[in-house]
Amino acid sequence: GKYTNRQSLTALIYVMVVSDETDVNRAEDSSKFSCHPVFRARRCVSGSSGRSSDSSDCCNVFVDENGRVYQNWNQYVANNELPEGIMVAPERGLYRLVKDHVRLDKYVTPAGSSNKKVLGYLDTGSALGGFVAACVPIAALCTLPVSGPVMAVAGAVGLASAGYATARSGSRLVDRSQHEQSINVTDREARGHWLGVIAGAVGLGAAGATQALTVATNAGREVGAITQLTVNGMNITSIAISGTGLANGILDLILKAQDGDDITGMDLLQLSASLVLFTHSVSNFKLASTIINETANKNIAGYRETLSNRQRRSFDKAAKETVRINGNTKGKLDIIRNVNEMPSRQQFNDLYKINKNLNQEGVRYSFASDGTGIVLNGEVQTTAAELRASVQHNQGTNVVGQVSQPIPASHAASGRLQLDGLNQVSRLIGPQPDLLARPEPKNYAIGVFALELSSVVVGGVLFVMENYGRILFEHVTNAETFENLVTSMAENLEPEVFDFIMKLSSTFMDTMLDELTTVLKFFIATESVMYRILLQVLNNYRHQSYEFVAEHTLDILMAVKDYYMSLNPNSYPGVLEKCKVCVGYFSTCPL
Repeated sequence: GKYTNRQSLTALIYVMVVSDETDVNRAEDSSKFSCHPVFRARRCVSGSSGRSSDSSDCCNVFVDENGRVYQNWNQYVANNELPEGIMVAPERGLYRLVKDHVRLDKYVTPAGSSNKKVLGYLDTGSALGGFVAACVPIAALCTLPVSGPVMAVAGAVGLASAGYATARSGSRLVDRSQHEQSINVTDREARGHWLGVIAGAVGLGAAGATQALTVATNAGREVGAITQLTVNGMNITSIAISGTGLANGILDLILKAQDGDDITGMDLLQLSASLVLFTHSVSNFKLASTIINETANKNIAGYRETLSNRQRRSFDKAAKETVRINGNTKGKLDIIRNVNEMPSRQQFNDLYKINKNLNQEGVRYSFASDGTGIVLNGEVQTTAAELRASVQHNQGTNVVGQVSQPIPASHAASGRLQLDGLNQVSRLIGPQPDLLARPEPKNYAIGVFALELSSVVVGGVLFVMENYGRILFEHVTNAETFENLVTSMAENLEPEVFDFIMKLSSTFMDTMLDELTTVLKFFIATESVMYRILLQVLNNYRHQSYEFVAEHTLDILMAVKDYYMSLNPNSYPGVLEKCKVCVGYFSTCPL
């Protein structure tokens, strides 16, 4: 939506791949193919005025089934990840009818190109070389006889395979980033590439350092303790990272096999590279350990971040008292402020120790509004440490003695949060059985007709939903959302305000909807209009009388209209920029 004022202007096209035909001209007539959905989103428009919505001859953004983003059709054709074969697609990604036939384009998919095939062969060959090279150090670790030349050749082949795999993993990460795919380690494919890059960089560096250490030792040169520890540390890191990559690679293969996904040459290449680096790092670490006399081991001690049972009891008591005194909304804000500003959790232990003493004195503690301590009976502010020192050890000021007020009464809104503090008897009454016999309009969403025939009790006043006009219900897209909004307003608004918002929503739909849809060219739901009017009333007239709100009816309607006009995908904040690829123009906005 960054090219269309944060609005989603998308369409769905389908691309077919014919795998049993090599002649591009005959692919269109094939009856055996795979189907792949592609989303098209508007990017550029013709003309620099910003009034046109025509993008048929301009760049469009395409998003494939793997979540890869392509900035125009040519990029999609050249860089897609479709299976090998002939791609049959609508011309330029747009459905165009010529004499009742869709115009089609045919291309050889990138997977069928010579470059991709060569890369596939290199991936597979490098993977096989890596697996063979990894067997040699494994045999040596198992005390099987391995000659020096064989070990050297295996090392060279393995490191070459690992270097190639590192470069390929790095290029795949760059490709994912360019096409706006996730490169986060939480993504399964991206995680494998990251482990390949990091393990390769660390492993190759550790192998080089170990080789230099071995050469220096064989030459009789003294190697310092810091250098020895550095090399050993590099090998430990390499073992850990390559071991993680090995485990991740095996798990990926298992998951792909279970899901029925294809195992690619890249998967095998990353697995073999991790195996090579892991086995050679273990072997090299044994060599380095014979040179180093002592290795320092450090234990990492964890600690628990959650509260203990005692601390939790004190925290719960303070939280409940804070909400009871200050109400739901303000009380929760006070709790959050104290948690954010809390220097130590020891204060909960302090409160737990003196809980019985406070109960005997008729004192309760709650969180302070400024987030810097606790308040006793809503009157005296102090800290847990100061209070415990005073109560338990008679040190410092007599804090409890300063409390002159009894335990405060509960806040009116501590039970449940309401917009204006009203406690009303409100409910939605379903339609009478005889009313359901009436024919249901065909343009209503499921469940909307029953709501139209229902009534709402707001503060003891009955409102018949049908009286607000059919136009209100014709544009409801989700009956459940509409019902929840109506029920929420009934529970939290005065009767006249509820009636005002319902009538104003109907007026908006009747007088402004056609103009808006003509300009915006997207559907506006009744639920959305009601919610926007409700926000206007709450944000600007919350503490005003009903008469004052009614006097500003036009202001509310125009404010809601302005909101929807701000969503116009053809409303550009500045001068349009000429596209370097097509004849169109575009503008971007922050998302």
